[in-house]
Amino acid sequence: MDLQQDLLDQEQPAERLRTPTELKPHPDRAIIPALSEAEQEALRADIAERGIQSPLELNAAGTVLDGHGRLKAALALGLEQVPVRVCSPEDERTHMLLAALRRRQLSASQRAALALELTELEQEREQARRRQRQNLKQNATEVATLPPRGERTREWVARLANAGARVVQDAETVRQADPRLYEQLKAGTLPAHRAAAQVRRARRYAQIGEAPPLPEGRFQLLYADPPWQLGNPESDYAPENYYPTLPLAEIKALPVPAAENAVLFLWAVNGLLPQAFEVIEAWGFEYKADIAWIKNGIGPGVWTRPRHELLFVARKGKFPPPEPRQRIASVFEAKRGRHSEKPERAYELIEQMYPNVTKLELFARGRTRAGWSAWGNEVAA
Repeated sequence: MDLQQDLLDQEQPAERLRTPTELKPHPDRAIIPALSEAEQEALRADIAERGIQSPLELNAAGTVLDGHGRLKAALALGLEQVPVRVCSPEDERTHMLLAALRRRQLSASQRAALALELTELEQEREQARRRQRQNLKQNATEVATLPPRGERTREWVARLANAGARVVQDAETVRQADPRLYEQLKAGTLPAHRAAAQVRRARRYAQIGEAPPLPEGRFQLLYADPPWQLGNPESDYAPENYYPTLPLAEIKALPVPAAENAVLFLWAVNGLLPQAFEVIEAWGFEYKADIAWIKNGIGPGVWTRPRHELLFVARKGKFPPPEPRQRIASVFEAKRGRHSEKPERAYELIEQMYPNVTKLELFARGRTRAGWSAWGNEVAA
């Protein structure tokens, strides 16, 4: 079935002239994204200069099926007559969606959304046809089962929308999960891939849950990799795509359970070094040194493509530096892991420096390392 070709193959009725004030907007016009203010103004200016080039499409009662923007412009300009065609489609909403897909300059995300809605309408109509056939045949009211929505359906929607299968998949994800985001997608203010990323993020956050209370006691060594906010949570590279982040003020306000004399190992982000120093001070420590992790590949960046990450060392009170034989080089090499994952080698070096102190990892993820305590909302039970 090719609905677009079916529409194009229909015999076009003759054009007529009608008074704009006699025409009525369709009650289901909201299924089609409205023109933005800028688009509506551009259309109004074009009609003022050249007139209406494409007739409005109406049903027999004078209700507009296609051309609500043109009708609005005609009313604003005070036009006395507009060209129209009277149509009698089998289903008006299907006709409206197809007309929008054929005529409107929509984004791929918007076209995918309209094609999904069109597919659902067609499935509903097919279900009604099957039910009617069953009623006629069996005089029963059972509902026929619709075909499963598999890859074939998605490919058909992608072809109808002239959009990629991934765009269709993202639009469908958003439509099923978040009506508010879906309306933004349809309006053209949010592309499908970013809307779907927000849906997936919300699902991940729901699985992570809240962090437990901080552990009791005072620890001599703290090791922390805070969930820094980098400024643009909608970026494809934003940490928010992987885990919840915290504003700097909340990180600084964390009542860390440090002993009166303690040492802190704090991972810093290259673009947020001043903020890392603020955290060190807010937690009651004083910067002493740093250790550079040299990675096996470069990452994304604006000024440079960084291959290193800094681990700051800070002291509280009179906590001593490591014994001379336990001191380590200020640089070590290790492979990258998953996003934000820190290398096993960092733990080993810290344990080499301070083998016999109480250790707490803050913002930990996964299983707790032997000989350590851990706190965070992703610590494995």
